[in-house]
Parts: sequence; C-alpha cells; structure tokens
Amino acid sequence: MTAAPFIYRTTVRFSHTDPSATVYFPRFFEFVQAAAEDWFTIGLGIPFADMIRERGMGQPTAHLECDFTAPSFLGDVLDIAVYLVKIGRSSFELKFVGEAGGEPRFTARSVQVMVSFEDGKPIPLPGDIHAAMEAYRDAVDAPA
Repeated sequence: MTAAPFIYRTTVRFSHTDPSATVYFPRFFEFVQAAAEDWFTIGLGIPFADMIRERGMGQPTAHLECDFTAPSFLGDVLDIAVYLVKIGRSSFELKFVGEAGGEPRFTARSVQVMVSFEDGKPIPLPGDIHAAMEAYRDAVDAPA
C-alpha cells in the first residue's frame, strides 16, 4: 500500500491575485517553494531553515515548470501534494500537484541542486537528507 503524499495547504490571499481575483501566475512558484520548504521540515523531518542557517547549504532551483489546468481564485484553499520523482548525487526532482476542493488546478516540476554556501558549488546530498528522501520516495508513489 502506498502512503499518502505530503500535502501543503494554503489559502489564496488578496496579495496573490490580480484585479480579477485570479491568482497571478508567478505566485504559483511561491506556493511551490513554500510546499517544498514545508515538505523538508514536516515531511522529511529536516528543518529547512537549519539547512541554510546552521549547515550552510541550500537547494537553488535549476529547473522549474508549471502547467495550469484551471484558474485559482481569491479564497480558494489549495492543497499541494509533493512527490519525489528522482534522487541524484547532488540533485533531486520534485513534482507538485495542486487542487482546490478536489478539482485539479496545476502541476509543477522542479529540479533542485544541493550547494555549499562556502563556494556555491554542488555537493553530494548529505546522508541524512538522502536517507529521508529515499524513505519518502519508497513510501509515496509519484504520479506519471
């Protein structure tokens, strides 16, 4: 049996929308980043802020794409499922599936690269992070 994915829930605020109360498309990238941060902290048990502030590493985005299936509006509650598609030596790929009230709204995909803040160069995924990611990937099947 497959475990449920981590779900990031957010409410569409006025600041997320254009004058027609429709979410302005760049805001979806902010939603995806917030979902990824909470996935690390809550879903994997690895505090995102500690990686940056205490461990001196981060995950800049190397690639990010988003496909929209329906508009989202002021007041909508978005549930964003996070799936781990691929784990590399120093990178990983996430897929995000966003819904509101069970209705599909968007899918997004990102590739993140683990880097050291000392020199800005890629580093291997630390053992604890790699192990947590493998456990998540093995428990939660990513949709095609």
